[in-house]
Amino acid sequence: LRPGSIVVDMQRMNRILRIDTDNLNILVEPGVTWAQIHAALADSEFAIPFLGTFSGIRATVGGGLGNWAVGWGKGDVAEYLLGIEVVLGDARLLRTGALATNFEHPGLTCFGPELTRLFVHDAGAFGIKTAACFRLERKPGGTAYASWGFNTDDEALAFMQQVTREGSATDCFAFGAYHHGVFMAQPPPPAGEMRALLRRVIRNSGSIPAAIRNLWTLLRSGRLGFLARWNYSVHVAVDGASEAAAHAAMQPLRRLARRCGAASLPGGFLIAVRARPFGPIDDLIVGREGESCFPSNCTVSLAQGMEVKRALDRFFTEQREFMRTHGLTHTQIYLAVRNVFGIEPIIYWKDSMNPLRRSILNPERRARFADMAEDRSARDAAVTLRGRMVREVFSQFRPTHVQVGKYYPFRERLEGTPAWDMLQGIKNLVDPQHLLNPGALGLE
Repeated sequence: LRPGSIVVDMQRMNRILRIDTDNLNILVEPGVTWAQIHAALADSEFAIPFLGTFSGIRATVGGGLGNWAVGWGKGDVAEYLLGIEVVLGDARLLRTGALATNFEHPGLTCFGPELTRLFVHDAGAFGIKTAACFRLERKPGGTAYASWGFNTDDEALAFMQQVTREGSATDCFAFGAYHHGVFMAQPPPPAGEMRALLRRVIRNSGSIPAAIRNLWTLLRSGRLGFLARWNYSVHVAVDGASEAAAHAAMQPLRRLARRCGAASLPGGFLIAVRARPFGPIDDLIVGREGESCFPSNCTVSLAQGMEVKRALDRFFTEQREFMRTHGLTHTQIYLAVRNVFGIEPIIYWKDSMNPLRRSILNPERRARFADMAEDRSARDAAVTLRGRMVREVFSQFRPTHVQVGKYYPFRERLEGTPAWDMLQGIKNLVDPQHLLNPGALGLE
């Protein structure tokens, strides 16, 4: 928003500063990726139950804190957060939560009013994060996995809502035909990677019988060709203190699936994801044919999920001719967790890639899509479609959004309320010259 601005890249602040399993915490710098944390704790009995974002092979802790990361595992980025260290706009160094009272031996987060959450999902507007401390928990003693096929998204989403109300699922995701195609098109990993994957599956299993069962399920799933028969699939993982406890907790979900008429599928998808949660993100940042894309997100209360989905369906039906004219396509991903329902439409268009997309692709795909022609008309149409979707569809449900940044109508939602006055006052206090991320969250 301002001439002469600079971008601060925190990726080289990527050290894991401390793993303290005696006191159940881990201290990391903001450039640490979720994949780094996963690898560092692979041989430990303990982990952060929130495993990280789908893009965790590159996504960092600092980015996740600034944008309220959700994804694999239990809860979200803030649920196990003990405190952070942050540099304010006037160069003061602030520590919050348990780090404020005892940086070396963090304990309770709330010794008086707790400031940590002010810096979660702040889009960097309140400061530059330089360290974060998370609580560790013992890894589950066992996990049960299940997948089901559905003909319609209405059936799949109604099932997801019921699964979430049961309260036992750690992960619950739905994918449609587009992503089925993405998963099935992925080549098998090289022999070395496959052996490493199988070793991780064995290590993640709570017993020898469980390891044998999980390996058999994974191998039977093959390259997921069975997904081609179904328009939608739902994948659920349930963690327990033991294998028996996990499978006992899964049984009500299996009965629920039978009542919903779902078709049971091999459960190898989530077994592989748990063993290797952070794969290459080529297929997330571009489409199957090299299209540029961007996701949008909308999170509402659990019961509102179907209303949002149907409103979105009507919107894309009404926009069909506009999308056909400009060569736009879309798909959707669904997530149900705790008491909320998340929907993430992804809009695709053919265009030359920007440097970020190009840098992330593997060499084969970079060469394959290097000559894609620029199409400003399609790009502008995609931006227009996305803006209309947020204003005309999402806004009527008064939703929340992750990755607010400068895009979603955060200020419009709160302006004129005591909450907005307080946030603006905090901005003035922590960044008196308004140097940090001007315009983020609509703050001036």
